Amino acid sequence: MSASQQYDVLLASDLRLPGGTTASMAEELRAQAAAGYRTALLHVPSSLANRGLGIEPRLRRCIDEGLADLVVAGTPVHAKLAVLRNATVFQEIPASLTASADQAIVLANHVRVDAARVEHFDVDVTDAAVTAWLGVRPTWYPIGPAVRPGLEEVADRIQLADTDWLNLLDVDEWSVERTGVAPGAVPVIGRHSRSSAAKWPERSSDLLAAYPEDGSARVRVLGGAEAVADVLGYVPSSWVVEEFGARDPRDFVAGLDFFVYFHRSDLVEAYGRTIMEALASGAVAILPEHFRSVFGDAALYTTPQGVQPLVARLSADRDAYLEQSARGQEFVRSVHGHEAHAGRIAALIGPPSDAARPVPTRRRPAERERVLFVSSNGAGMGHLTRLLAMANRADERIEPMFFSLSQAVGVVEQYGHAWEYCPSKGDLGCTVEQWNKFFPGRFAEVLRRYRPRAVVFDGTMPYVGMVSTRPAFPDISFVWSRRGMWREGTTTKFLERGKIFDLVVEPGEVASAADRGPLVGRDDKVTVGPITLLDSADLLDRATARAELGMDPDAPAVLLSLGAGNINDIASDLDHFADAVLSLPGEWTAYATKPPIQRRGGPLRDHVRPLSVYPLSRYLRAFDAAVVAAGYNSYHELLMAGVPSVVVPNLATTTDDQAARATYADEQGWAVALAEVTAQSAKDALVRVTDPQWAQEASRRALAAYPENGARAAMEQVERLIGVTR
Repeated sequence: MSASQQYDVLLASDLRLPGGTTASMAEELRAQAAAGYRTALLHVPSSLANRGLGIEPRLRRCIDEGLADLVVAGTPVHAKLAVLRNATVFQEIPASLTASADQAIVLANHVRVDAARVEHFDVDVTDAAVTAWLGVRPTWYPIGPAVRPGLEEVADRIQLADTDWLNLLDVDEWSVERTGVAPGAVPVIGRHSRSSAAKWPERSSDLLAAYPEDGSARVRVLGGAEAVADVLGYVPSSWVVEEFGARDPRDFVAGLDFFVYFHRSDLVEAYGRTIMEALASGAVAILPEHFRSVFGDAALYTTPQGVQPLVARLSADRDAYLEQSARGQEFVRSVHGHEAHAGRIAALIGPPSDAARPVPTRRRPAERERVLFVSSNGAGMGHLTRLLAMANRADERIEPMFFSLSQAVGVVEQYGHAWEYCPSKGDLGCTVEQWNKFFPGRFAEVLRRYRPRAVVFDGTMPYVGMVSTRPAFPDISFVWSRRGMWREGTTTKFLERGKIFDLVVEPGEVASAADRGPLVGRDDKVTVGPITLLDSADLLDRATARAELGMDPDAPAVLLSLGAGNINDIASDLDHFADAVLSLPGEWTAYATKPPIQRRGGPLRDHVRPLSVYPLSRYLRAFDAAVVAAGYNSYHELLMAGVPSVVVPNLATTTDDQAARATYADEQGWAVALAEVTAQSAKDALVRVTDPQWAQEASRRALAAYPENGARAAMEQVERLIGVTR
C-alpha cells in the first residue's frame, strides 16, 4: 500500500447533501485555508442523498478554488484531525475509503431522537464504525444546545465534548448598513426557510399574529408559502412571496428590518442557520423563547402575539433598534466567525502546517444591470443551458435572472441566479389559444416587477405573447438566441416575429458545413462559437470525476444518455444499448442519465446504474465511451470532452437537424452515427467505439477540431447592446 497523504484536517461527509450542513462545511474549508490548515475533503456515500447527485455546488467551488483537496476513493490519507459531519452518514463506511487520524470528531447535526420518537442515528453503531475505520475513538460534538440533551442521555456510551461545535458564517459578506426604520415608514418583516408544514405555526391565529396581513408591517417570504395556504386556506395577498432559491439570501435579508421566525410547536431546530445569517446582516431577529439558549441576547424572544408590539416599539426607537442590530452582528462575529473556528482547530491540533492562503471574496456587486434570460420548455434542457452558459460569463456589472417554461429552471440556483417558473401549455393542460391568453399577462408582470435592461430569449420561435407585449416596454432591449441547423424545408413563416428583437445571436455548430437549412446565409444574425455550459478546462479529469460520482476508479464504464424522451420514446433504444454493454469484453459498467426535465421513462435494466447530475458535462471524462443523443448540447459537450461516442439522432424533431449533425461527426471520424437502433446495430456500434485504437484516434480528432466556447462572445454582444463594455 502506498504511503498516506498527510493533512491537518480531514473533513468527511456525504458531500451531495444540500442545506445548512453543507453551507457550514464550505465556511470551515474557507476558514481553514485562510488560517493555513491543509484540508482533505472526503465523500462518504450514504442513503441520505440520491446516488446520482454530484458534489454540492458550494463544496465544489471550494475545491475549484484550491481551498481543499478532494480525496479519491482508494487513496490512503492521514490527518491530525478528522471531522465527520452528520452522524447518520457514518453508520456504515465503504471499505474503499482508506483513512486514519490522530483525533476524530463526530458532529451530530440533528437531534438523536425527534419529537415523533424516530431515532436518526445509533451512537453505538456509529462510534464502533468510526473507531474501526480511523483507528481512534471519536469525540462527539452537538452543533447546538438543542442537540445536546439527546447525546447526554447516552453520555455513558460515547466520549461527549463539553462544548458544542457551532457553525460558521462570515459577517463581512452579509453585513449591510442599518439606519433603523424611517419615521412614518411601514416596517419590513420577513423570513427565509424551506416551505414545509414544520417550518410554520400550525394555528392560524399564531401565524397571522407573527406575520400580519393588515398592512401594519410589510411581510416578505423567501422559500414559498404552500404550508401557509394549508393552514389559512390562502396566502395573504399583501405578502410578497418568493420561492426557495429565487434569489441570493444575502440580498433578501438585507431588505428586512426584522427577521421573524416562528415554526410548528413540536419542531426542534438543531440550530437555525437562516437566523444566524439574518443577524449577520444586521436585521433584528424575533424568535420563540426556546432559541434563547442558542442566541442569547443577540435576538429578541416572545410569543407570536408579542411580535407586533416588539416591532412597533423598536420601529419607533431608532437607538434601541441599532443597539440590538449591532448586538446580533457582534454575536455572530465572535461566536461563529472564521477566527473563532481557526482558534478551536488550533486548540485541538496546534498551529497549521502551511502559510495562510488567500481566500476569494464573495461580495454582492453594487448597482448591476439586470438581464432577464427567458427560455422555452423544449424537449430537453438545451434552451435553458445555453442561456445559463451566457449568464455565467456575464460581466460583474450584470445581474442575471431567469424566467423559464422549463420545469428544470431550478438548476440555475446552484450558480447563484434568481429564477421564476412559468408553466407551459403542456404543464397547464390547456389549448394553444388559452395559453396565448395566459402568457402575455405573466410575461408583462415579470417585466414590470424586475425592469430588466435586456431580455434574452432562447427558443425556436418567439411566442405570440412576446410579440404583443414588446411595444409596452420600449426601453428594454430584446435579444434572440436562435439556434441554427434547422431541418431542410422547415417553414420560416414565424421568423417574422423576429422583428421584435434588437439583436439575433446564433450559437455556432461544429457541424455547420452540413447545415442545409433555411437559416444558412441569413444576414440578420451574429454567429458565435458553439455555446456550452462549461469550458474544456472546467471538465474534471477521470480520477476526480469518478471520485465525485462514487465510481470504481478502474472499471471500464459507458454512459447512456439519449435525452429526456419527451418527443420520442427512448426506452427501447436504451434497452438495446444496455444489453449490448453486457456483450462487451471485460467487466463494463453502464450508467444511464435521467435529466431533470424528463417526464416519462420506464425502469432501467438491473445492471444499469442511474445517474442524475447537473451539469453532466463536468463528469464526462469519467467514462470510457458514451451513447448520446445528437441534440445541440449533448453533441457538443461530448466532442469537447473527447469521449468516444455513438451518436443517435432524434428524427422526430420539428426543426433541429440531428441527422445531419450525427452524420457529419461520423464522416469526420469523431463518433459513430446510428440512425436506426436495433439489438445488433447497438452491439456493433459499441464494439467499434470501445476499440482502443479507434477510440484514441476519434478522441484526438474531436479535441483537435473543437473551437473555443462561444458563450462569452454571445454575452458580450448583449452587454454591448445595453452599453456595458468590458
